[in-house]
Amino acid sequence: MSTITEKTINLKDGRVATIRSATPRDAAKILTLVHANLEEGEFVLSTPEDFRMTQEMEEAWIQNNLDDPCKLVIIAEYEGGVLGMLNFANGARKRIAHQGEFSMSVAKTVRDQGIGRALLSTLLSWAREQPTIEKVELQVFANNARAIALYTSLGFKEEGRLSGRIKMAPGVYIDTIEMGQWVKER
Repeated sequence: MSTITEKTINLKDGRVATIRSATPRDAAKILTLVHANLEEGEFVLSTPEDFRMTQEMEEAWIQNNLDDPCKLVIIAEYEGGVLGMLNFANGARKRIAHQGEFSMSVAKTVRDQGIGRALLSTLLSWAREQPTIEKVELQVFANNARAIALYTSLGFKEEGRLSGRIKMAPGVYIDTIEMGQWVKER
């Protein structure tokens, strides 16, 4: 089982949220967050039309992640709502199983409150304890300065750039930056 110990965090506005492992019963709330972020569209790879996950599919996906020791889905919860989520999966092949990539979503209404930092710090602590995981990686839109600042402050280093990887509209391209952090000595 791939879970974390539940913990509370103090948001900058004084509210107290809970960081915990997602369970299948969180599927509908997670989908609400994901759909809101997809509609916003600024720093997300998928469009609302691309994302076709049903609640049943989301429940199964969460359970599959819970059952795999090298995958993790965690949420930030406040008063029964999901304010943020992070998912991590390692490489599927033996030669890349030591590393994995995460993605994270935080509700627009609670950004800059410390949720992203708490979710990512929790992932890094979890990864350090996993025998297989040695490195955590991510891809970020090159114009997402706030996210890049967060990742850098938590020890991630830029490892490369893919030119024009994201096509937002005809003639509008955005680079992505590859970042990584070794959580164990090499």
